[in-house]
Amino acid sequence: MLQFCRRLGAATFTVNFLYVKGEDSEQAAKDFYQRLSVFSAGERVLESIYGDGFRRQECWVLTDESIDTILTETAGNLFAYNVLYLPEDWLFYVGDAVLLQVVSHEQEATLRLPDDRYAEFTRLGIPHKEGQPLWSSLPESPLRQNPAS
Repeated sequence: MLQFCRRLGAATFTVNFLYVKGEDSEQAAKDFYQRLSVFSAGERVLESIYGDGFRRQECWVLTDESIDTILTETAGNLFAYNVLYLPEDWLFYVGDAVLLQVVSHEQEATLRLPDDRYAEFTRLGIPHKEGQPLWSSLPESPLRQNPAS
């Protein structure tokens, strides 16, 4: 799936790691982000998953090597979920817009796919259904009225 996203132009990603300050999970989060640091793309204005436009966010480059790291961190499963122990809420961007949103705790993903690439996606054999999940606040297309600076 991540190689498919790269073929569509995904070049950066963001991810969250929830932790409790002063507890073991804080160190786990620091260690995780340290492992990602070699892929840092700095802060960029990217689409927010909350449907409220764009904002500055830390992000990382999506390469073969960072994909290997992602797969190692998640044991090969982007839906892997264990709050305070695993990263979650992966977002993959084409330019500044979300292409793929993986919400681990919901065990669902949203892929914004151009119509002309849908047939290519179906050949991957990934079970899916069309439409927007009820839990998602990600609009069907980016809201560009008020980009953050």
